[in-house]
Parts: sequence; structure tokens; C-alpha cells
Amino acid sequence: MKITIPRELLLVEIERRCFDRECNTRTRIGLTKEEARAYCGFECERCGRKWKDVLTERDVPEWWEGLSITDLHAIREDADAVQDEPGEVVKRMSEDFRRLQREGETGEE
Repeated sequence: MKITIPRELLLVEIERRCFDRECNTRTRIGLTKEEARAYCGFECERCGRKWKDVLTERDVPEWWEGLSITDLHAIREDADAVQDEPGEVVKRMSEDFRRLQREGETGEE
């Protein structure tokens, strides 16, 4: 009987701290390229709480462009499953922006 263990190249090791002020434990996380694309949070090693988190360019500077091209956000599972509706201010600003664009294109004031 032959046991085969797939090997994946470790892309990066990131370090996070628990957001609970009383815990504040440092957690190190090793990620492969596929795991980096899907990364959306971590679990504290000490208190076991799960925290939402995202990778930034500072975490993976040499791989950031490649990960961005494959669209990190499109691959991540939506944990909440409900998209937030834009706020009233954003709606008004978007409407005003579109109106100004139309006026600029047609030359109307």
C-alpha cells in the first residue's frame, strides 16, 4: 500500500494578533497560493475565536500582482451570504455623478 501526500509550495507565512484586547495572542499562518486566494480570516490559537481578515499587499508584496489578477475577492466565499446595500449617501453621490457625466457629455447645464 502506497501513501501519497500531495505537496504544495508554501507561498507565505503571515502573522496576526487576536483582536480581543485581553487575549492579543500572536498567530502565525502558513498559506499556499490557493489558500492565499481564499483567505478571509483566522482562528486565534489561544482563545479559539474566529476573526475576519484579508491579505494586503504588505503581507505578500512579491505575489500581490499575481493574486490580484486572479481576483482574490471573486474566489472568496461570502460568509454572510448577503450583500450590503449601499448607504443613502453613496446612492445620492452615485446619482449626482451620473447626472454630471450626462450633462458633460451633452453639454447641458
